[in-house]
Amino acid sequence: MNTKGLITKLRNIISVGTVISLTSVVTPELPQTGDNMIAITILGGNPLNNLCGVQEYNITCRTLIRGTTNDTTTRELADKVFNCLHLTSNIEFDSNNIIQIIAQAPVFVGKDNELRNLYNITFRIKEI
Repeated sequence: MNTKGLITKLRNIISVGTVISLTSVVTPELPQTGDNMIAITILGGNPLNNLCGVQEYNITCRTLIRGTTNDTTTRELADKVFNCLHLTSNIEFDSNNIIQIIAQAPVFVGKDNELRNLYNITFRIKEI
């Protein structure tokens, strides 16, 4: 498995899907400053060997979205991230293939020290 390639591909998917309102997509955590930023983190995963000798991965990831003090625009950004990830399929990178991404709905997790809204989206990837 190529985690660097996976993170790069996910960053590109999100950057293209949210191009108008997004400042930056980073890994693995948000910097202290800046509005409309997203951090992608791999939370864990399990390799599975099927009977045909093909190794599959079930990977859990998350995006932490920091918007602005305006919850409406932050929620809009979170919805854009959800829409560009959920049910995305057949994505090739390097020698790997993402079969499908299943995302959970954006969840409000609080505000940072500058009172900017934070949302989390957890998603699962099936990759071969």
